[in-house]
Amino acid sequence: MNPELLRNLWLQFSPARLVAAPLIIGAVLALTALGTDGDWNIVGQTAHFGFVIIAYLWGTRRSVSVLTDEIVAGTWDGQRMSSIGPWSMVWGKVVGGAAYVWYCASLCLLIYAVAEVQIGRRALLPIQLSLDLSGPLLVQMIALLLALVLVRKGRRIGRRSVAFAQGGALVVALLGVTEAFLPTFLDQFDFGAAERTNWFGVTFAVTEFTLLTQLLFLGWAIVGAYRLMASELQVRQYPWMWISFSLFLIAYYQGFIPAGEGDGQLPRVLAALAVAVPLVYVAVFAQTNEVVRYRWLLHHLGGGTTRNALSLTPLWIPSVVLAASLAIAAGLVAGDGPRLTHLVERPLTEQLSGNAWAGGLPSAIALILFLLRDLGLVLYLNFAARPKAPDLTAAVYLVVLYVVCGGLVTAAGAGSLLAVFLPGAGSDPLLVVIAPLVQVALVAILLLRRWRWHARALQLRPAG
Repeated sequence: MNPELLRNLWLQFSPARLVAAPLIIGAVLALTALGTDGDWNIVGQTAHFGFVIIAYLWGTRRSVSVLTDEIVAGTWDGQRMSSIGPWSMVWGKVVGGAAYVWYCASLCLLIYAVAEVQIGRRALLPIQLSLDLSGPLLVQMIALLLALVLVRKGRRIGRRSVAFAQGGALVVALLGVTEAFLPTFLDQFDFGAAERTNWFGVTFAVTEFTLLTQLLFLGWAIVGAYRLMASELQVRQYPWMWISFSLFLIAYYQGFIPAGEGDGQLPRVLAALAVAVPLVYVAVFAQTNEVVRYRWLLHHLGGGTTRNALSLTPLWIPSVVLAASLAIAAGLVAGDGPRLTHLVERPLTEQLSGNAWAGGLPSAIALILFLLRDLGLVLYLNFAARPKAPDLTAAVYLVVLYVVCGGLVTAAGAGSLLAVFLPGAGSDPLLVVIAPLVQVALVAILLLRRWRWHARALQLRPAG
């Protein structure tokens, strides 16, 4: 049997804890029943609320702590050198680390199921229970995945790291698992939630499509956690799975675009581009970007050892290729498009309208150049002699450039300067391309100087 799973089960369970959970949960629900004259609806909703709190909040905390506690205790290095494989390690930590959480949550879910049967909502129970099981498991797997990302990037594991990993997973719960997280909120308050979803021409009930989505992304979350754990255990990894996930994510959102629209293929290409561009930033911020990695990459490329070079290839490289290809395709499909000359006295709402952007290839090229500028900035900060929170610093710089500077220029009515801060903004195609090109050149010069500084420090000849 999985030794990591057995170890966590041994740590999680004791006779006292086994007895305490049903006594406490039973007492709370019994008090609820007595206070409501045995109203099964209120008892069931109380039990389900308890399940949500336990499975999502406590479950994500345990999924992160099962890794961080070992790092703090100094036992993680010993586990990395053991014979346990990445697959056993992932499942041992996800299932074993949250086993007691699921024990408590299952008691609440059992009472909820009994209440639903007593009320007469037995027909909807199977799909609801499936949602209640797949949703928390997905969020807990994402919490472990985020914790592994922080560990791989060499972050100190403290309260902030734990809170970040748990918070990121809970954001996914709120945005993507709403049907399981707030099961009756929309219906009770009559917010007009859609009951049907059309995906690739097939009509699904919302609950059925939510379950399908949870299962699909749960599969990818398991793959991601496995690959991160394998990297942590020094198992060689290649970028094919990341490329496959990127294509899957693009295809997933393509299913929501109705077929036969008058705009032709433009909505599909733009939707694909809207997915591909964020993946570039996810890739560059999720991986380590030490200068040593890139020197080894160039060394293996120069030596013709393709397998070693592929294992060292940063994931942002295929993501940039994919985003650039889609940007060019969008530019070709869109053509020139309407343009609107920016005037200083134009109000803010007009400058942010869809007609305020240069269309066609200039915007596509500008987008690619802005991506290259941002990547160069991230690498430049990571290549410092003693980098201190380079990713956080880069993120702050990007927010300042895009949001603060772009917002100030827009608010001031200086529309002609927007091309410096936002890709495709402006009516002059030449300025739209030249503005980011100059920035790319400046960042490239700074990056090259830092690269050569490392070469001199290591007493090595600069690559190339």
